[in-house]
Amino acid sequence: MQKKESLNRTELCSVHESQGAKMVPFAGFLMPVWYQGLKEEHAAVRERVGVFDISHMGVLTISGDDAETFLQKVYCNDVNKCYGGKMVYGMILNHEGGILDDVMLGELDGTFYLVVNAANLEKLLAWFEPLRPDSVTITSRLSSHSFLAVQGPQAASSLTDVFDCNFQDKGRFSLTAETLLGHDCKVSRTGYTGEDGFELIVPNECVKDIWNTLMSAGLTPCGLGARDSLRLEAGLPLYGQELSEDINPLMTRYHGWVLKFDTNFIGSEPLRAIKDAGQTQTTVGLEMENRVIPRTGYAVHEGGVITSGTLSPTLNKPIAMAMVDVALAEPGKRVFVEIRGKLEPAVVVSLPFYKPA
Repeated sequence: MQKKESLNRTELCSVHESQGAKMVPFAGFLMPVWYQGLKEEHAAVRERVGVFDISHMGVLTISGDDAETFLQKVYCNDVNKCYGGKMVYGMILNHEGGILDDVMLGELDGTFYLVVNAANLEKLLAWFEPLRPDSVTITSRLSSHSFLAVQGPQAASSLTDVFDCNFQDKGRFSLTAETLLGHDCKVSRTGYTGEDGFELIVPNECVKDIWNTLMSAGLTPCGLGARDSLRLEAGLPLYGQELSEDINPLMTRYHGWVLKFDTNFIGSEPLRAIKDAGQTQTTVGLEMENRVIPRTGYAVHEGGVITSGTLSPTLNKPIAMAMVDVALAEPGKRVFVEIRGKLEPAVVVSLPFYKPA
């Protein structure tokens, strides 16, 4: 009999269970997929504010005299953008230019903070080790810190009311050190929902108090289900679907600003060659004409594949992201998706599908 794989538990796992969350395995962790329901939690983030436990995500601190040089070698964006408390989106690439992970990188008081996807944490640590100079220290905060996302149009006002700290004046993509309930925390004005919001790196010893304080203030607990539908409406990629080692940044809609070719990062030479030759595939948004949902892996008849699809709770229509031939990428172009033996019509649209007012 095969032994059942044990799952990691976040510091808040018992709290989620006691609050009636439906728990599922995800990236090696037992995580809440929803509390009251996906639609309700999705609407809470779009209309008010919701709170996610994202402690399965990897948070690395990187320091040392050669930290900037090391990071500029492994990170395809410009490390210099991070200085002064800024979080910058970028990617870690393999030697062929394929995407090992998409990450957020920030700098605060001489230390770099790298936020990575849960499923890629061990892979990246193994990738970094032979590239890391002895002068550079990389520390995973997975066992010592938790990670919360507070998202929605009322996120800044709600956090300002709950804590003795002005969240309203924090800049977009800022990274600051704050004292929350007497504990040293890191706060960034970032998120994965398309809404305004904040992500909090907090010590494990205080995360239950912080979570319960937010719940007592009336904020809505949210699970991974709503996180996925929110990010898809916002046109944000998910590693393993829109991103992988078989996909390079030139195939994403971020290539215009995420690649800094004046820096010599790992993967830059193959990408220069691909850019000169012309990329053959790219990522697009699709809106279905009929009420059928295109799922991951469904074929685009004219050339391509669905990477993510859902019935958009906000727009009340089926939407998808797809990797298609570049000739199909013009907004307004009609294509057909193969769904259960039928060719269902769809229209190419610009991303994101949804933008907050």
